[in-house]
Amino acid sequence: MTKLLSFNKLLITTLLMIVFCEIHAQRTDFRFHEYNKQNKLNEELVKYTAQDSLGIYYFATDGGVYSLINDNFYLYEVPEGRSQYFKELIRLQSGNLLALSDDAIYKITPSFAANDLELILECNLDPASPKYPKHVFEDKKQQVWISDYNHLYRLNNGTVEKYHMDEKNLTSSYARSFQFLECDNGNLIVVSQKGWFYNFNQKSNSFDKSAYQPGFLVHSSFKIGSNEFLLGTSLGIIKIIFDYKGRVVHTETISKDIIASCFEQINENRVIAGTWFQGLVEIELNDEHKFYPVGGFPYFTVNDLYKDDFGKLWVSTNSGVIVMEKKFFTSQFLTANSEYVASIRKSPDGQLICAGRSHFFKVADEQHIDILDIEFKGSLNVFQQFEEYTLIGTEQGQLLLYLRNELLKTIQVSSQSISEIEFDNADIAWVIADRELFQVNLDDGTIKSYFEDFNERRIVQDLFLSPTNSLFVGGEYQYSYLYQYNRNKDKFENISVGIPNVGNTDFWIRDMWAAKDTLYLGSSSGLYKYFDSGITQVNLAEYSDSEINAVVVDQFNALWVTTSHGVIRKRKDEVSLFTPEQGLPSKTFTVGNLIIDGKGFLWVGTSNGLAYARITDIIPNTPKPIVHIAKEESWFIQPNSFLEVTSGSMLLLDVTAIIYPQKQNQFQYCVMREDIKIKDWKPLSDKNQVIVSDLEPGNYEINIRCKHEGNYSWSESRIIPLRVNQVWYLRWYTLLSELILILLVVYLSGQYSKRRAQQHMIELEKIVSERTVQLQNANENLLLANKAKDRFLSIIAHDLRNPFNAIRGFSKMLIRDTDMLSEEEKKELTEMIYKSSDDTFKLLESLLEWANVQKGKFKLNRVEFDLAEVLQTNLELHKSMASLKNINVKGDFKSLKVNADKSMVDTIIRNLMSNAIKFSHVNQTVLLSAIVKDNFAIVQVKDEGVGMTETQVKNLFKIDTIVASEGTANETGTGFGLMLSKEFVQMNGGQIWVKSAKGKGTSFYFSIPL
Repeated sequence: MTKLLSFNKLLITTLLMIVFCEIHAQRTDFRFHEYNKQNKLNEELVKYTAQDSLGIYYFATDGGVYSLINDNFYLYEVPEGRSQYFKELIRLQSGNLLALSDDAIYKITPSFAANDLELILECNLDPASPKYPKHVFEDKKQQVWISDYNHLYRLNNGTVEKYHMDEKNLTSSYARSFQFLECDNGNLIVVSQKGWFYNFNQKSNSFDKSAYQPGFLVHSSFKIGSNEFLLGTSLGIIKIIFDYKGRVVHTETISKDIIASCFEQINENRVIAGTWFQGLVEIELNDEHKFYPVGGFPYFTVNDLYKDDFGKLWVSTNSGVIVMEKKFFTSQFLTANSEYVASIRKSPDGQLICAGRSHFFKVADEQHIDILDIEFKGSLNVFQQFEEYTLIGTEQGQLLLYLRNELLKTIQVSSQSISEIEFDNADIAWVIADRELFQVNLDDGTIKSYFEDFNERRIVQDLFLSPTNSLFVGGEYQYSYLYQYNRNKDKFENISVGIPNVGNTDFWIRDMWAAKDTLYLGSSSGLYKYFDSGITQVNLAEYSDSEINAVVVDQFNALWVTTSHGVIRKRKDEVSLFTPEQGLPSKTFTVGNLIIDGKGFLWVGTSNGLAYARITDIIPNTPKPIVHIAKEESWFIQPNSFLEVTSGSMLLLDVTAIIYPQKQNQFQYCVMREDIKIKDWKPLSDKNQVIVSDLEPGNYEINIRCKHEGNYSWSESRIIPLRVNQVWYLRWYTLLSELILILLVVYLSGQYSKRRAQQHMIELEKIVSERTVQLQNANENLLLANKAKDRFLSIIAHDLRNPFNAIRGFSKMLIRDTDMLSEEEKKELTEMIYKSSDDTFKLLESLLEWANVQKGKFKLNRVEFDLAEVLQTNLELHKSMASLKNINVKGDFKSLKVNADKSMVDTIIRNLMSNAIKFSHVNQTVLLSAIVKDNFAIVQVKDEGVGMTETQVKNLFKIDTIVASEGTANETGTGFGLMLSKEFVQMNGGQIWVKSAKGKGTSFYFSIPL
């Protein structure tokens, strides 16, 4: 069902667009820039757009309120538990914004740094507050009105006054309820979504029901006059007019087919309507009420239209927000306009005539181009008109003379193409063909060549007949590019003067234009100004050396030229470039085809049709740029503030503008010393950053300016005072202090040297004495170490000798008395041999591990693991061992994450548990526990066994006091496991200690890091 409805909407929209296109063409040509999930804006469903007094843009979405600062979107945080669904934004007369959500109204204070919403009204709490507010409005008295699903409210200094409305006004829309219509005389009219009208009675402080009750649904409203409004209704767009008492005196259906969701003004008599499923429609408000679909707009559903401070339209849709800007040039007409424009001229009666290769056109108005009934053979290259005569020059070298639409004669001038024509009078015409100049008598058809006047060279490129009837010829090369016709001598005289920085080749004139006493020359190497027998190049910024195809001066003394980059306007020091992005059908311009008609329109001919632009004396200023300290976007440089840096350091500034899209902005900067006011403008880096470095100490000004693409002038400079301080060690007082310090150091050094010499001998004697004592101590320690080593080796030898003696004795008995021994005795001897060899192997294994630790070869494999797993494994293992002696083994620990070598920790616990069981008596208990203390896990192994004396505890971990001892069940051991455990504990960053009393048991403790 949903897909079927969507298809029906699309079909209706397509049919309406076809109807619009058949009746009227698009009048306003827009360019679009989208912000959506593919272009920085994370939320698709945008309900409303607004701009605050600082120029910051805000967007109400289903996911919160976003601001657009420094070309990035920032989400405003709402209080915890509050709705993220925002419906509307409104800019108050104070410059602040109100944001309307499902359950609250917030205030936004303009700032480049803050991103907080100030809650000013909670909704949905009680009957006195709005329930799911829909719309907010500020009247001329700065009173804020709110509508919800059925009632009206007035907000005044945090208090809310409720106006109960009839249940019949209950809205059926999620987003729309009452519309507020305020006339210039102060009358406030509200109309509900159900179509009921009410007038606000100030005396009774109530809303009175209006006599006008049409009964249609109202979706939107827009003020177009002092008391005139447009309503978007279920019956189409309706124009409504109120009288001085707020009574309806006139209604008119503008369109029955357009269901408008919003409106916005383009100019005095044109508005754009956003629709629910028809995209955007431009409406001409006149007697005919013409409609134009906005071509190229990518979406059907439009939620809101907002016109910013720069005249750009921001369109809120279900798929993001779109910036719409009116293109400077218009190239779309009701009739086809895609033919190659060979020539355009202004007819003697002021009409604009243009010609393609095979057709003539007359521009009837800005919407229509009519085909003229002038038939000719060949391919047209250029034409010219004089009174009722028309001359056509063809690519076949023919000159065709017409009187109105009738061909009078054909004159073959050359076998090559005719490139230029000028009427001298009704009988004489000047013609260029194959870069040769001819004078043609149109009465008798005679032709005269002026080949000799140009030193018999084919260098003639252009003709220009000035308003004073002076004939100029544009040629080639540095010293033959300009000639003037001497009528008395019937001769062309070379008036060229040398041009600096231009070679003698690859230079020719393309087009000319006279303004007062100045002749402008469009050449292959830029635009030049010929005045008083001198010539200078016109500065066109980075386009100064571009080839000029056409040049003209408008009524405001602005220069217009066509280049391969686009159309360029130079007005005073301002240089602006217009490209196909501003409405031109092509960047390929035909030579000389630039003209201004009598209505003040500029017309330009291209390879893909004709385009025009209205020329006015007003060029919008680009707003001042916004500057931030780089990498600190919240640090916005406030006006009248200054920066301070140290000489040799680098200052990096981020620059943006409050006019969007940012990619259409061009930035320049200059750094001026306080006493030098010469501005040397430089472009910013590709990242739009100002880099200032290597400045001498002093006071400076950083000037930054911005120019938006198209019909905008440079902004006023953002001036940032900068103070560059000398590095501290080069300041005068620092240098003086350093000099005094050096002299003082020299003096003190002399005194110190004397004392030093006296004390030197004393210190040497002291050092010798100390070193002697150290050597003696080292020798004593070495002797003790050797004794400990000898003792250790003696212990190890003793511990190894006993089991080996047992193995030898038992083995000898098995060999010698094998015939005399029973099977049971043999088995017993074999078990004794195995037990002795196993004990010996364990001793050797522990000894090897300890030796590797001492050599540093034992690698620590530190990992994070749960200590409880290792404790539990050892608990289960030793329970079975302890059961043989009827010893109870218990555990008291919980999950502990530690960072250590898991295998080493397991060995430590195993050794301590074995010792505890070994020295415990029958029916005693061994406890394995773990606690946390000071970021360490403390493991305790406690037994109730034989215990130790203080002397045994003191010598427990000494290498020279290792003594093997038997357990309570005559278990054997070397005592070497405790030494290995101590080494493992220390390697893991912990400690091991013991508490014991003879006959009262022993507790071993060790720590490992968490």
